[in-house]
Amino acid sequence: MHHQLLPIMPALGNYIANASYFKQGADAYFEFKMVPRVFSTLFFVIEKKQSLEMTYGVENYDFNANSIYTFGVGNLPAAYRITSEMEVILVQMHPGVSRLYHKDDAHIYTNQRFEITDIDQNTKDLNEKLAYAGTMMYKWKLIQEYLIKRFQANFPEKYAAVSRAISILRTHSGHFPIHNLGDQVYTSHRNLNYLFMEYVGFSPKKYADIIRFNSFVNLYSQRPEVFFDIALQCGYHDLSHLNKDFLRYMGSSPSEYFDNFHSEFNNWCELDYLRP
Repeated sequence: MHHQLLPIMPALGNYIANASYFKQGADAYFEFKMVPRVFSTLFFVIEKKQSLEMTYGVENYDFNANSIYTFGVGNLPAAYRITSEMEVILVQMHPGVSRLYHKDDAHIYTNQRFEITDIDQNTKDLNEKLAYAGTMMYKWKLIQEYLIKRFQANFPEKYAAVSRAISILRTHSGHFPIHNLGDQVYTSHRNLNYLFMEYVGFSPKKYADIIRFNSFVNLYSQRPEVFFDIALQCGYHDLSHLNKDFLRYMGSSPSEYFDNFHSEFNNWCELDYLRP
């Protein structure tokens, strides 16, 4: 599996958290599980010879060649299986940006996958151009030009409370008293909950739980010799709670997950976002 980070135009810096190009040759096989996603995602399937599949919760999804998909944030057990030649570009958007892209509340897309190839004429035109574009960098240039047009609107002032709250949760690895979060960002708990559902897709409490879990995975993957210290640092005061979160988010035990951990592919962006 070839993986390459893609450069992001300055005009998209406030909207795109990261972008990556993945390519796999014929007769290859790769599978990996995904940690809960803190970013909504655009998935451009440039080419697919045979099987590119995703398990999401209890559902199995196949991806068509020359198609475009969108994912909201997610906390269901998920995994990719890639069994043959494949070429995709993955774009992960900063929290709240899916509200600007889709013009719908983010919770509509939470734990959902949609094909959007034919959502409008601009997206149809982009998909057709990608099918005939020569180089990977030219394909990425076409995608960025398309995204610049989609992100012409700015965040409203009310989003500032969400942005500050996310920053606090990141700083504390998700281990922060949620009942105090509204006071910290100068709004009511009720209003903050509403804004999170509108722009992020999860409540502040659920989002904090996801950040705490992802922070543990990130820290432990770097320092596996201090399991208990990292668990305590991330707010896991007993192992039964941590094991329950692994079953809930990964569908496996911690040992089963880390035995097959691929640091470059397992939601590298979500994990890097929470790096201290």
